[in-house]
Amino acid sequence: MANILVTSYYSRWDLVGHKGRIALFDSGNQLIENHLFTDPAEFHVIAGMLRHEKPLWFDTDVKHLRTGSEPVGEWET
Repeated sequence: MANILVTSYYSRWDLVGHKGRIALFDSGNQLIENHLFTDPAEFHVIAGMLRHEKPLWFDTDVKHLRTGSEPVGEWET
């Protein structure tokens, strides 16, 4: 499992095409994920997490955002 700390993001909602894009970046400004949204509610939830939840981690294996302290696997304590 690869959990990467999200340190910055780019978001855009296209008012004409009714779709959004959110790109996540790590501390080295490397792109972690670049996702297209067609559901405004889903876009709003993810943008809200990025604005208000700190720290925020992205699991690259399952494509999930996680909040709180650094995630650990079942084998770690």
